[in-house]
Amino acid sequence: MKKVVLKMWMPLALIAVPSALLAQQTKVVKSITVKGTVEFIDPKQPENKVWLMKESLYGKGEVIDSAIVGADKSFKFQLKQDHQGAYTIDAMHWDRATFWSDADVQVAMRGYDTARYKVKVPHYNFVEGSSDNNFINQYILNSENNYRRSIDDYNMEYYAKKSTDTNFISYLNNRKVYSPIGQDYAQRQELLMRVYKGRPVTIYAIRGMAGTEAGEKYDKAMKLLDDLVAKYPWLTEAKALKENIIYNTNQAKKLKNGQPMPSINYPTPDGKLAGLDQYKGKYLLVDFWASWCGPCRQAIPKVKELYTSYKDRGFEVASISIDTNDKAWRKAMEEENMPWLQLLSDNKDTTMKVFQFSGIPTMYLVDPNGNIVERFTGFTEDAQAVVKNILEKGAKPAAKKAASIPMTSF
Repeated sequence: MKKVVLKMWMPLALIAVPSALLAQQTKVVKSITVKGTVEFIDPKQPENKVWLMKESLYGKGEVIDSAIVGADKSFKFQLKQDHQGAYTIDAMHWDRATFWSDADVQVAMRGYDTARYKVKVPHYNFVEGSSDNNFINQYILNSENNYRRSIDDYNMEYYAKKSTDTNFISYLNNRKVYSPIGQDYAQRQELLMRVYKGRPVTIYAIRGMAGTEAGEKYDKAMKLLDDLVAKYPWLTEAKALKENIIYNTNQAKKLKNGQPMPSINYPTPDGKLAGLDQYKGKYLLVDFWASWCGPCRQAIPKVKELYTSYKDRGFEVASISIDTNDKAWRKAMEEENMPWLQLLSDNKDTTMKVFQFSGIPTMYLVDPNGNIVERFTGFTEDAQAVVKNILEKGAKPAAKKAASIPMTSF
């Protein structure tokens, strides 16, 4: 137990990095050794693989190399590169560790999930490497602890609302905390940025700073990127990230309430192409989901309730899956038995970029004119109530039914 505690808190202790060390000239490193161990492997697989991926910082990573975990549970890569950057080790698609490639790195990974009921949640791995690499160690630990705390707080509030214990509810509503969870997270990340100010590795954090709305955070992120571009001409990721932020900002403007829903043309289960224009004249809920997404499938019964209640008043639903496994998509459709249009994205990354989401379920409510009314990230009971309220006020029986799209039986 003591070893685990020390491992978890080591990055926080390393935050007091000597300023002289950080002030050293950054040299372009062309080759490093990446090695590590995997404690648990999947016993059902004849070979357990580890992938080395180059992080794009704003999209899908690129697989650089792969290796088979040895009998001694070790792996090793010799990484050759034009310049240092952020890389991720993916162990059997169960465990991950990210590092900055300006020096040799080493990591002891847990690997395969040995729990009886497997749930993919962030697992922290400390990567031994350079001083700049410790920026990523600390950034990830802060982020993952914040994620876990958020879940704890959400669950506590959820059960407090269900409870008849008024003292419990009163305590949660009136308690004084040292620092709200969001503020605490922001303070820790801001400290990291100040300690590592001007270092190329800070691009790993800048990628999530700007958002898509003009304002102080946006301007700060763009200024930091401009500084990196000027200071490190070889850091091509900085220029690319800036261009991507500008794209996302412009695209987000097109997805605001009142704007036309972007046109799509995706395949149905029987291979025919279909879009959303056929639903003009009706309210339409567009649900981006995937077979492997638990919250997506938990939301389906709520959507079915709305569909059953309002389909005769001009309300339709269209589900767009971002599955990359066709069989898994079809199996999930059969299990969920959704009585509305089913489409499969022909490019997951492009779909997520066009519709500006990084988590699912993401849903858009579209009005009879084809314009966006509301966007929902996740689909809670509150979100369901919002849709219901809008439909109560605006949905009316349609003069004619929308053309049906044939679907194969499973």
